[in-house]
Amino acid sequence: MENKFPYKGNIVTVSKDMCDMNGHMNVAFYSKIFDEGSGSLYQDLGFSWDEQTIRETYSTFTLEENIRYVKENLLNDKIYPCYRIVNVNRKIIHHASILLNEKKELSAISECLLIHIDMKLRKSAPMPDETFERVNKLKEKHEALGPLDFELRLKIKN
Repeated sequence: MENKFPYKGNIVTVSKDMCDMNGHMNVAFYSKIFDEGSGSLYQDLGFSWDEQTIRETYSTFTLEENIRYVKENLLNDKIYPCYRIVNVNRKIIHHASILLNEKKELSAISECLLIHIDMKLRKSAPMPDETFERVNKLKEKHEALGPLDFELRLKIKN
């Protein structure tokens, strides 16, 4: 499954402070790991991490996120997120992510809908042609890696 997700985040070791009273990683850390591991995907999408650029141009905001917990992550487990674009239109990017352990076993699935934002107006806006073409080409490359091994729950509405 990993080969269908071209972006890999850093390996994270589940620490004691990440574990809850049930002895496994608390749900709050899944979202954090998925969010913090996505830097290379966002770079290729063409969005800058530079605060000045973001304030003056475009960014994305999260519209919706869905996380499915498939397998527990326990203290000292090593896990890492992987990412893929699954759909795009002029204003919205839909990406899917998986969280794998050292044995490449699936422990979680995340889907996210991002909306393109004009940061001067702080409102949704269509992506400039160059950005849309870049994101759409990435989506096409990711589609060529094969179908996902799970059903998507989120959709971009027409």
